[in-house]
Amino acid sequence: MTEETIEREDEATEIDVSSLLRGTATVAFVAQLVSGIGIVGSLIVYAISRPGGLVESIDLDVAIFLLMLGAMLTLFLFLGAIGFFVRVNRRLGRFVMSENLESVDLSRPGAKPVVVLYGMAVGLILIMGMYGYWLVYKYYLAAIASTALSFFAFSISLAVFVLAFLVEVVLVAIGRTASGMVKKILALED
Repeated sequence: MTEETIEREDEATEIDVSSLLRGTATVAFVAQLVSGIGIVGSLIVYAISRPGGLVESIDLDVAIFLLMLGAMLTLFLFLGAIGFFVRVNRRLGRFVMSENLESVDLSRPGAKPVVVLYGMAVGLILIMGMYGYWLVYKYYLAAIASTALSFFAFSISLAVFVLAFLVEVVLVAIGRTASGMVKKILALED
């Protein structure tokens, strides 16, 4: 084996746990922002378009104006969400995992179980959350969602919001614990 091959094998067993946890938190946070906007928009559309709602009682010219106004407000809402994301994302990343962790060699004793347990915790909470939300949808939301497409969009957005929130709760709960465990693993090796 050449020195280059040995270096590649060493690099292949390293993983940046900090980036893994922060990246997952960022994806969950983006999903929450987008689904929150979806929840607000679909509820507004449901309230306006239901039978006897605002759409039936207004003139077509006014409806077009209100549609353009709604599009402009949605654009401003997205811009505000992007600004909120930029401000909160770094704080969320620091809250989930400490800043000074680097990549961890998975061949070190105790390192691989931490990463595997992290993946199992996030995967289990996602499966449990999806099944729980499916039960809520089946027994409470399906009847209304079958009559209005906007309420169906609301129920999907709500599902994404709840699942992203559950993932963030798990990340906060295990992020600090995993951070402490990884620091101990690194201290044992040095």
